[in-house]
Amino acid sequence: MSTATQAAALPAPRRKRFRVNAYFFFIVPGVAVVLSLTLFPALYGIYLSLTNLNLGYVGSKFIGLENYGRFLTSTDLPLIARNTLGFVGTVVVLQVLIGIAIALVLNQRLPGHQLLRSISILPWVLPSVVVGLVFAQIFSGSRLGIANYALSLLGIGQRSWFADPLLAMAILIAVSTWRGVPFAVIMMLGGLQTLPRDVYEAAAIDGASGWQRFRYITLPMLRPITLITMILATGGSLNSLDIPLALTGGGPGNATELISISLYKQSFFHLDISYGATIGTIMLIVNVALIVFYIAVLQPSRRTSVD
Repeated sequence: MSTATQAAALPAPRRKRFRVNAYFFFIVPGVAVVLSLTLFPALYGIYLSLTNLNLGYVGSKFIGLENYGRFLTSTDLPLIARNTLGFVGTVVVLQVLIGIAIALVLNQRLPGHQLLRSISILPWVLPSVVVGLVFAQIFSGSRLGIANYALSLLGIGQRSWFADPLLAMAILIAVSTWRGVPFAVIMMLGGLQTLPRDVYEAAAIDGASGWQRFRYITLPMLRPITLITMILATGGSLNSLDIPLALTGGGPGNATELISISLYKQSFFHLDISYGATIGTIMLIVNVALIVFYIAVLQPSRRTSVD
């Protein structure tokens, strides 16, 4: 039999059929719900930012980037940007630093460490609005405020805590940090418990001190967890509305007004939905930019082996 005859006698190669895994059909409903609650509102918000929709008027029309130019030329922009940058930067740094410190303590086998771990997450369990209202009452300028009552016991006169812009911002930062620290503690504690013990034992045998082990072993190995914590803490702080609104409301005047409060006022006080959507779109862009920045700075370095 010739070679051509043998080749003709061979069966034709079968075409690979595209098979859909059965698990795909279980994922689709969840993905559809998530996209409908996240992607669609984001795209619709971007569309609204390109219109002049105002609930006080009938109808709307496409106006392009006019709202963005209005925001960038607003006289309140420098103050809002300064307040937001100072608030977010300070809260995120404090949450991460305090979270690492508390996680290091809770990672030790101290007496009652399980109880301490449970207590440490209590501020995070409380609703944010409740936290804001409770601390607003604590720092109330009247005699009913717990802070003023404590000062009176020490023979110190009462203070109007939220009348001073710097003091009001400091209280806002402190309360927001107190509310968010437990999340950082959980993240860091989970990361610490996954670190290999043999690395620390080898470093101790080599004579490394506790500070050296923390600096050269713990911190580098916690870098991925730190990255995730900073991304989530930044997003939570930048988008935070409940605590600032319940605590200061942007006052005194607009001394503590954040970009989230500005969005709320424009959308629900002035009914300028399109301008509120513009501020929300800018917040989205800032969030994405900060995530890219964090990944570029904190992403674990990959060392390539040289043969």
